[in-house]
Amino acid sequence: MLIEYLILIGLAVAPISEARGAIIYGISVGLNPVLTFVLSVIANILIIPVVFFVLRHANLREFIFKLFRKTAERHMHQNKMIYLYEELALFAFVAAPLPVTGGYTAVLISELLGWDWRKSFLAISAGITVSAIIVLLAAEGVIHLVGLI
Repeated sequence: MLIEYLILIGLAVAPISEARGAIIYGISVGLNPVLTFVLSVIANILIIPVVFFVLRHANLREFIFKLFRKTAERHMHQNKMIYLYEELALFAFVAAPLPVTGGYTAVLISELLGWDWRKSFLAISAGITVSAIIVLLAAEGVIHLVGLI
């Protein structure tokens, strides 16, 4: 039983599966859905500051701007409207339980655009929680539906 929970936490911090994949795994192996949800969300949220730290110290933003300086400068001046809604945009991006819309990608977007990491962290955390709720409800509904057939 302990090994399943360790796998669950490993999946929750992995960039491919994150909390959404961990919840599906936990439910499919028969773990407690509430504990699966809580562990997955907490593990996924706790890895986000680490990713911010790594990307910030890797100087990724400067590297990307050096590669695409002219294009980046032109678009940075044209798209000022997005800065008004950056937290809402990150939240909506992460909250949609679709492939490649998780916390890792949102951290990358936030870092590349130079947004405040504290505000971004809160928006990403809220998005992870909402996405996990959607996946949990969908997975539980599918399991009950299959059980009725």
